[in-house]
Amino acid sequence: MMSAEAGIVRLDIYRIIGELAYVVAKADHGLSVQEKEAFYKIAREELHYDSWAAKARFQYLDEVQKPAIDTAYNDALQELRKYRDHLSDEIKDKAMVVMQRVAASCEGLSAKETFNLDRFRKDLQRLD
Repeated sequence: MMSAEAGIVRLDIYRIIGELAYVVAKADHGLSVQEKEAFYKIAREELHYDSWAAKARFQYLDEVQKPAIDTAYNDALQELRKYRDHLSDEIKDKAMVVMQRVAASCEGLSAKETFNLDRFRKDLQRLD
């Protein structure tokens, strides 16, 4: 059974995954309705019961905060650094899968989406 603290950390990491997915989804031509719907479906499939944390963060960024892509990415990475000791290979893989699936969900991968995926992959390796 997971401790309450571990559960909170996991939810925080899932929120960060939502922010990173927002960056990838918005990177090419802004954020389309199809990309939003694709993210919500992908989050349900990959993050299961706790997908609400990622979806809430994604929605907040889209509807309220509307940050620039680089700002959102840098904020997410800074938050992720706080949890580097809690980032298992499984969670890292899950984050990459969510981002890759979101990037490929509409019209394939754009150069900007590929750039953000590569940047995240490298930054994730540096967290080790």
